Amino acid sequence: MASQRTFLQASVRTQLIGAAVLWLIGASILLVRGVSYVQGRSWHVWVLAIGLVLGVLKARVLLDGVATRAVARIRHRGRASFFGFFSARSWALVALMMGGGILLRSLVVHPGAVGAGILGALYIGVGTALLLADRIFWLAVLRPAAVPEPEMPTESPPGDDAAAEAGSADPRA
Repeated sequence: MASQRTFLQASVRTQLIGAAVLWLIGASILLVRGVSYVQGRSWHVWVLAIGLVLGVLKARVLLDGVATRAVARIRHRGRASFFGFFSARSWALVALMMGGGILLRSLVVHPGAVGAGILGALYIGVGTALLLADRIFWLAVLRPAAVPEPEMPTESPPGDDAAAEAGSADPRA
């Protein structure tokens, strides 16, 4: 059964917690960074409001569905590789978004520039959306699926022919 073993196997609950914590960390980083970009500006209240509204809309329109599909994927997979709680496509999208944020910060926007307020609103919006949609993972952790996790098959002891024959008998006979 070595072919069915994967690196760092985890239960459904552990995978759900991992996904929830990852979204919580991402949301926290974005919110802290976003607030730091708009802090001390006379118009920061408007930027915060715009960011929050965009975040609520993004959570409802996009990220709630993404989180729901991720929960379904985790439950369908059962006990599996811990880092497989997101698909390869999802991990690639996370890397692309992180790279885009780093690129924006290093090439275009600096904390003292006018564009920092716009980037701050963007970060607040995305961070808020992640935080709101993260509730779907936490609810899945707190309300486990009715279907139990699949168990590993057990083998009968060598020489136990009666058990093997009983398992293959036709119940209609």
